[in-house]
Amino acid sequence: MMRDGTPRRAAALFLFLALLCALSLPAFAEELVYPEESVSAEAAPPAASILDDAKLTALVEDFLRENNIPADRVGIGFCYTATGDEWFYNPDTWFYPASVYKVPLMMVLSERVSAGMVSEQELIGGLELPTVFEYIIIHSNNDYAHAVRTFLGGDEVWRAEAKQYAGLADDYYDPDYMQYCYFSPRYITRVLETLFTAEPGRFPRVLDCMLRADQAHYFRLPDEMHPYDIAQKYGSYYDNQNTNWNHTVGIIYTPNPIILAVMTRDVGNYEWVIGQFAARFKDYALTLDEKLEPFVEEKQAQEAEYEAQVQAQQEAEMQARRAADAQVQAERQRLLEEREKQDRADRHLKYSLVATLTGVVFLGVLSVFFVGKHQKKKRYEGYRRRFEAELRQEAAARGRRERRE
Repeated sequence: MMRDGTPRRAAALFLFLALLCALSLPAFAEELVYPEESVSAEAAPPAASILDDAKLTALVEDFLRENNIPADRVGIGFCYTATGDEWFYNPDTWFYPASVYKVPLMMVLSERVSAGMVSEQELIGGLELPTVFEYIIIHSNNDYAHAVRTFLGGDEVWRAEAKQYAGLADDYYDPDYMQYCYFSPRYITRVLETLFTAEPGRFPRVLDCMLRADQAHYFRLPDEMHPYDIAQKYGSYYDNQNTNWNHTVGIIYTPNPIILAVMTRDVGNYEWVIGQFAARFKDYALTLDEKLEPFVEEKQAQEAEYEAQVQAQQEAEMQARRAADAQVQAERQRLLEEREKQDRADRHLKYSLVATLTGVVFLGVLSVFFVGKHQKKKRYEGYRRRFEAELRQEAAARGRRERRE
């Protein structure tokens, strides 16, 4: 009997065609690639300063050399207020400030008064506020300064509060600032800048008292300084380590006022030295006044050019960003269209494959049917031939029997 393997062959054919279909479907793995952004060089802001660093350094060092003063014993801060430009000599050397500390101390008290935190009728040490300011700033009275320190909450409180006037980072300060009230030229110069530029009423009485202090001393000592108003505060202290600290800080009201801080350590004839520095920086400031108008015009032109460069750069970056966005959008659209096209091709291939498989299966079934029918017919013909042969044999046998009979 014939073994019928047709179903197995049909299943194998079906699996082969399915595998062929899977291998024929392309994988859509293209990724969206964003264009790299162009990095343009940033426009450099104008860095011009009206101050001549080399000239100022020579002004100070020539004077120190002529008077045999070691360079590390002097610290200077200078600000030309017309432009706000600063210059420093040993800017971050820390000096014991002596009575110079009374400037930021009284600024703290004054600001509390203007803010309404302290009443105008407040008595400190039994004195009214106007008298307290005069005693401390004009006459440099230590007893009432100590009373103000206590009134403000103690040294740590007012020193921490006074940091805001310098606008320096907390990590700038030497530990001696909080512990022993040491100042640097940079610190006290910035404090005076805040005092000078403050809106009216923020620090009442402070500048008025400084303008009345030491009428014939320190910054006012040289004759050529007499025509100018000067708001100043001196500090002088001889400590237990035999170090002599002497300083003066203030505002000299030249046509365009200057801020000056001169701090010294163990410098002989210190009042004359401080006065000479005031005269020299005053003279230098007057030369700046002659250059101011063209300098300001040039700087304004530079700033306008810089602003134009910045604006042009921003517009270029915006256009580049828009172009990049448009490119990305176009690429996204292209990929979507490609994906849709591929999906249609995949669907068409799948439908074709299903139709082909259906046809193959149908033909396979039909072939099995006809092959089976043919085999059945052949089997019946074999039966018939054997039956006819048997009939012939039986007829021959009857004929032989009849003949024998």
